[in-house]
Amino acid sequence: MDSRDLDEAVAVRADFVDGQIYPRAFKREGERLDVTSINARWVDREGDCPLHYFSVQAANDTWFIGLRTGDMVWKLVKRIVNRCHPLMRRH
Repeated sequence: MDSRDLDEAVAVRADFVDGQIYPRAFKREGERLDVTSINARWVDREGDCPLHYFSVQAANDTWFIGLRTGDMVWKLVKRIVNRCHPLMRRH
């Protein structure tokens, strides 16, 4: 696995249902990446404003994205490139 820290503003399509946030897709470098699963979610704080963070699967990689509620800006925080170990690949 290869981990890359990011700090990029990003457009996110999300559903807001019953007080929960569900990221569904985001656009990076002109490419739409569909979220296939939400692995985890947590809330941090920046002053009085909650920061909502998510670990999601998209395009076979793990992405960490965050929503700053103070200004409603989404950020890509980290990408973990999931690569199979050569010995684990099927022939």
